[in-house]
Amino acid sequence: MTFTEAAQLAKNADVREMWLTHYSPSLVRPQDYVDKARKIFPATIAANDGRTVELKFDDEG
Repeated sequence: MTFTEAAQLAKNADVREMWLTHYSPSLVRPQDYVDKARKIFPATIAANDGRTVELKFDDEG
């Protein structure tokens, strides 16, 4: 799946944030291609190894 296809899926799914995590080995600098996805879904992140986040669910406030 391309970054653009993933961004369209995220937009349609009405998610808050999309992490792009599995890249083709031919993409040496995936962050160089994220802007195209962000035009479709602004909350797109090109994640790096070791990225962590604490998830909070809506009912947790």
